[in-house]
Amino acid sequence: MILQRHLLCFLAAFGMSAVLLVAADEREGGGDTLLMPAQLSEALRVAAMPELQNGRLAKILTRYYKEGLGGAEAWSQISSFKVTGTLKLKEGEFELKAYQKKPNLMKMSIRGDHDELVLAYDGDLAWQKLPGRNSMAEPMAAAEARRFKHSAIFGSYLLYPYAEGKTIEYIDTVPTDATISHQIRVTLDSGYQVDYFIDIRSYLEVKSIKTDLQSGAVSEAIFRDYVREEGMPIARQVESYEDGEWVSSLMLEEVKVNAGVIPWMFKMRR
Repeated sequence: MILQRHLLCFLAAFGMSAVLLVAADEREGGGDTLLMPAQLSEALRVAAMPELQNGRLAKILTRYYKEGLGGAEAWSQISSFKVTGTLKLKEGEFELKAYQKKPNLMKMSIRGDHDELVLAYDGDLAWQKLPGRNSMAEPMAAAEARRFKHSAIFGSYLLYPYAEGKTIEYIDTVPTDATISHQIRVTLDSGYQVDYFIDIRSYLEVKSIKTDLQSGAVSEAIFRDYVREEGMPIARQVESYEDGEWVSSLMLEEVKVNAGVIPWMFKMRR
């Protein structure tokens, strides 16, 4: 159970990257909260990277979509990915394997000492299979399911900016480790708040801070060593913290995009 708690902390921080150099068009006043168009069509509401109105935040998000994530066309060609790597927790090092599929299907397994923990969300049910030869797959408890579902989103909550249930706002441009980043906050109707720190040079996400507005828990992830697979940026190193304490280190060893991941793989076996 301790191992499961630490893996859920890792998921909370993860949700499966200089000198001050801010362009003049991003220093202009206004545009601190993303405004909805006067007439929001269904096509705009469901678009991952729509054309945005003028303003500082709109310009930052547009560059994040195009320069950081590779643009709408590249995004549309990606449906799933599979990663394998090594996850270091306080209990030791474990083999991690994870699958994700748009829009929010996720399955992760952590293996060590000839045993395995499985956590998954099939778009409807969040379930788990705890370590143990006689263990059976079962639905997660409500609190764990809520946390896992939040982390199962494919990409980030900065995508689909006009989707219902979220507010996006520009907070500041701040130092983050060895670089400067735009801090963009997404507040969700699900009771979570996520602050994304977007590097002003690469427009990659270098850090995220998630706050559970119901419990007050705060988790942080730091992303390093990006590679691109089919145009999709993936951080090969992730350090995770919860309430200021180190939780895990992840080192990805293999990444496969559009690796034949299909929905039934996420279903709980009775």
